[in-house]
Amino acid sequence: MKLTIYDVDYAPKELSAQVPIEVDLLRMIPGSDRPDYWLEKTKLPLKWLDNDIEKSIPHIIVCARWVGTEIGTNFKKLPVGIAYITDQTLLEDEVLSFEKCKYIAIGTASVT
Repeated sequence: MKLTIYDVDYAPKELSAQVPIEVDLLRMIPGSDRPDYWLEKTKLPLKWLDNDIEKSIPHIIVCARWVGTEIGTNFKKLPVGIAYITDQTLLEDEVLSFEKCKYIAIGTASVT
């Protein structure tokens, strides 16, 4: 499934300049607080200024912003939380490790 993040809020300036962001959902991964985080691959790597060092982010974590809502097969304008994957070993993990990602923004996404 593919989705597009159309806007971001409470986000770094460089992320706001990169929307819309197209992603492929790779797989769901449970976290310690909820079971429905999604590993996603960005169509184009995102640029992130981390302490004035530019980094390339090819994968992100996305989850529905409100508990009780979920990323499904046909949704429009769903508020989502967005985190950058900072340690690529997370892609092989069975459970989301919050130490391997950095929460970065709130966004609005739709299936595309």
